[in-house]
Amino acid sequence: MKFTKHLPAFTFACALGFAPAAFAQTSTGGTMAPMPNSTMAPAATVPAAPAATPTTPAAPAMKPATKAVTPLAKTSEFKTEAAATAHCPGDTVVWSTLSKSKSYHLSSSKLYGKTKHGAYVCKADADAAGYHQAKN
Repeated sequence: MKFTKHLPAFTFACALGFAPAAFAQTSTGGTMAPMPNSTMAPAATVPAAPAATPTTPAAPAMKPATKAVTPLAKTSEFKTEAAATAHCPGDTVVWSTLSKSKSYHLSSSKLYGKTKHGAYVCKADADAAGYHQAKN
């Protein structure tokens, strides 16, 4: 049996840092043990693998910074456009879809006030909650 037969396993063990344990399993005393009923001569002496040095784990990759998003409060959702206008007199009133798409429609949109699940909200509140203008 040749040492090269075990070389891929040994290489893999070195990469994982288990080289001494893997080397001990594949050899005996630095030489390959002959297999019973083997016609091959014993292998030459193989140098012992250097002891694995402990390594410190790499720092986890940092996620990119995201802007703080506050959820759209139920108190800022209105059933009528007049109630939303009264709540935010200096801001534009938009129709928010209140779905996973997190989009809103301006008054010029054909879907303004028409989607099944939606409410009138202030544009500033929708922007602060991470909503965006719909592409239609």
